[in-house]
Amino acid sequence: AVAPLFRPFVSCWLTQETLPLHRLNKRTALAMRVAGLVLILCPALTSSASSCSGDAGFATDSYIALDDAGEESLHLLQRRAEGKSLAGDSGSTYCTHEEVMAGRQDCTPCLCSFDVDRTLTGRQGDLKACPNDEVLPVYDCAYEQGSLTLSPVGQSLANTFCAGCYVAIVTAGNATGYQSKERAVLTDMLGKSGKLVSTEWTGPSLHGDHRSNCSGVKVQSTLVVGCVDKTKQYAVASIVDWLQTSHNVAISRKNVYHFDDREDNIAAFRGTGFNAIQVSCEPRDSAIGLCGAQKWEISAKDGVNLCYSHR
Repeated sequence: AVAPLFRPFVSCWLTQETLPLHRLNKRTALAMRVAGLVLILCPALTSSASSCSGDAGFATDSYIALDDAGEESLHLLQRRAEGKSLAGDSGSTYCTHEEVMAGRQDCTPCLCSFDVDRTLTGRQGDLKACPNDEVLPVYDCAYEQGSLTLSPVGQSLANTFCAGCYVAIVTAGNATGYQSKERAVLTDMLGKSGKLVSTEWTGPSLHGDHRSNCSGVKVQSTLVVGCVDKTKQYAVASIVDWLQTSHNVAISRKNVYHFDDREDNIAAFRGTGFNAIQVSCEPRDSAIGLCGAQKWEISAKDGVNLCYSHR
């Protein structure tokens, strides 16, 4: 039997599915796993046994800081484990969720925007293909329809830099409609593990499935439904403007990140000044994701990043 503290680590070791380490040689990968275990589970070897806090918050998805060369950024892992501020690729300092909620004033404002279907969610009920997803007794009308199934990122933003950022949703779907339980689940998660300024929804599909081009759409919150594919960048820009005018929060475009499972939605962010990262990269369900976003994919990478560019 494996002690609960080490189960996530052993699972990662055996499967290698949650860490994109295949670009490294075996010796480097082994050294990184050992170093990562020491830094995350026991950041200080000289501390007492009680300083190791157990497996809560230390699942394999804590390994999310990977640079363009595929090498582990161990200093970021250590700072994340210690609850300290994190730096993005642009050099900005993004605070932890606790620091933001405590009102720390020197944090760089950032915004993380998420698609819903196959990003915050996975394929309904498919725990065989997606064992880290969570099935809830809530209806989800997307694609094949069925029970709402949350990806690891859809379950919580903890242990990602987005936990210290303003958070948003920009989706083509309608999150199962006006006042749906799915919308309530998503707002609850974002409010608990990110900085959500409003639980109200907005966008073309606020009251039904009326998706349309979101160019020129004015928003009244950071939760936007009904933007047809390849137009989500316009909604993200409207969210940034709304945060400035309604909440006096100025966020630079270089500190805005959109996460989406579809390549065409990510590619549409080229030339906008925003950052966009494709997620749910492995496994895939044809042109869309299968299991939804994994936490290692939530990284503060500059520019437009497709799946093949950060595998």
